Formats: sequence, structure tokens, C-alpha cells
Amino acid sequence: LFMGLTSASHHKFYVSVKLLNYVPEKKPIEITSRIFIDDMDLALEKRFGKKVYLGTSKEIKDSKELLQKYFQEKFAIKVNEQEKEIRFLGKEVENDVLICYFTIKNIEKISSLEIKDNALMELYDQQHIFHTHVLGKKQSLLLTSGKIRGQLNY
Repeated sequence: LFMGLTSASHHKFYVSVKLLNYVPEKKPIEITSRIFIDDMDLALEKRFGKKVYLGTSKEIKDSKELLQKYFQEKFAIKVNEQEKEIRFLGKEVENDVLICYFTIKNIEKISSLEIKDNALMELYDQQHIFHTHVLGKKQSLLLTSGKIRGQLNY
């Protein structure tokens, strides 16, 4: 599912992959995002005016807070036409990929998801691929610089 996203130190395509999973018995939407770490470092430096050094021994102390602020500005989800709070849980690094974890709590039912994601689009012609698994139904959505919002119905 994500094998094509890892690369050598310089890549020429700009893509992130996000997995959204909803299990009605548990009630949250769980989101896992995979994005190239060098792109995220550059975006955070441009937005907040300081080098963050994600995933290195020089990573700054407030990197989690900066990531959270950045994603709050760039990433939003409406469930059944109502904007929901996306909580940033944490991150880890795998080779040259930053893996971020998010949750949306207390979702009773889902009939539609509207997703907005314009992360990194201030830097590149970025693409975001969303794979969703909701109520046993798998759907995918592609967001680009020309289409930063999309909707899925269940």
C-alpha cells in the first residue's frame, strides 16, 4: 500500500498517503499519515521560521507542537457535514518518511466524510492519497493542488 513512497534521499514526486479507519464499536476515526520528512521539515521552517530537524538528534523540543499547529491549519475533516476536531497524537520516523497519528473521537455514525488537505501545497504540486475503511467499505480519494477538498459517501 505504501511501498512506492519510500525513495532515495532526493525524490521527484510529492505525495502523502493517509489511512482513515473507522470501527463503529470503538467510535473514533483513526488516521495514519505518511509523508516525506524532508518536505515536512521545509514546510515547518517556511511556516514558523525555524529549522525543526525532524527525526534527527538535533530535533527541536517543540516539534510536536509545531506539527500540530501546521496540521490544524492545513488538514480538516467534516463528518456528516460537521467540522470535527482532529487530535494529533504523535509521530515516528521510518527511513525518510514521517508517520503521524491522528484521531477524531466520539463518532457515532458516518454517512459522509469531507476531507480538506493542503499540506505542503505552499511548496510543491503535492498530492494526498486517502484510503478509507468505514463500515466495512473501502474507498480512496485523491487531493491535489487543484482540488484540496473531496467528499466520500457511505
